[in-house]
Amino acid sequence: MCQDRIRWGIIGTGMIARVLARAMEGSTKVVRCAIASRSMRKAEQFAREYGFEKAYGSYEDLLVDPHVQVIYNSLPNSLHCEWTIRAAEAGKHILCEKPLACTTEECQRMIDAAKVNNVWLMEAFMYRFHPLMLKVKEVIDGREIGTVRLIRSAFSFSLSDLNNIRLKSELCGGSLMDIGGYCVNFSRYIAGREPVEVFAIAHFGQKSGVDETLAGTLIFPDGQIAQFDCSFQTVPRSFCEVVGSDGKIDIPVPWLPGSGDVSIAITKGGHSSTLKVKGADSYLLEVDHFCDCINQNRPPMLSPEDSLRNVRVLQALLRSAREARPVRLE
Repeated sequence: MCQDRIRWGIIGTGMIARVLARAMEGSTKVVRCAIASRSMRKAEQFAREYGFEKAYGSYEDLLVDPHVQVIYNSLPNSLHCEWTIRAAEAGKHILCEKPLACTTEECQRMIDAAKVNNVWLMEAFMYRFHPLMLKVKEVIDGREIGTVRLIRSAFSFSLSDLNNIRLKSELCGGSLMDIGGYCVNFSRYIAGREPVEVFAIAHFGQKSGVDETLAGTLIFPDGQIAQFDCSFQTVPRSFCEVVGSDGKIDIPVPWLPGSGDVSIAITKGGHSSTLKVKGADSYLLEVDHFCDCINQNRPPMLSPEDSLRNVRVLQALLRSAREARPVRLE
């Protein structure tokens, strides 16, 4: 079936916008229509570098462009809500960088705006589209490791520049909201349900005021436990481990597996085997999926309601870390 190419606009010219723009170059479903920055110079430079047809010196100008069908909101966390709602009101579909918003209240406002204006909204958890993660879920759903009992994950790297937006409390920064959300999303995805209680401990930077290192525990119904850590203060670390009643799965590179072939290790009965998975560009798969949703008028694989539930857990974890006590989730 022949489908129309979808005309994309991006607001923001930061690093993650460049990553997605580069992925778009490999898509047959995308027209790189417009880029917007608060600096016309930056927008024009971005447009030349990544082949966008138009550059705008304000976000507002891009939103009123009638040719743009979908917006990628790559702005800092604190601006996700405002500009996603404004994009929805302009009749644009929205792929919004994670976390969807800083609070569940903001998430609900964004969801309501998308529904009222009949547009699709999806959070940009690109790792969920990689064949590796789909294979992991297939193995678990097939009960190859029995009943899942424990989920462990980590995502960390070193960040020393205090001017980085990830360390700005006013921009909803912090390791949990930036990279810990991956671990929480993975834990909920694998558990297939919502946690009933969380507990977290964190180191809050004296200058930044945000959680620069955090370790959290999620307790699910029936006794499943997820533990994770995230940090801006350590050497790069990323892994996932899913432990079941009959075996376990180790995922050494879960978040950015890349386009080369990747592997997961399955251990059962004291014996380990390696399962190879063909690589792919997660960002390209994410973009193409959203194009298909728009062309076929079908809901995205990652619903904004699920994103709201993820933010709900993130908020509870931050509250737990600040108050040094477990937090129940009603």
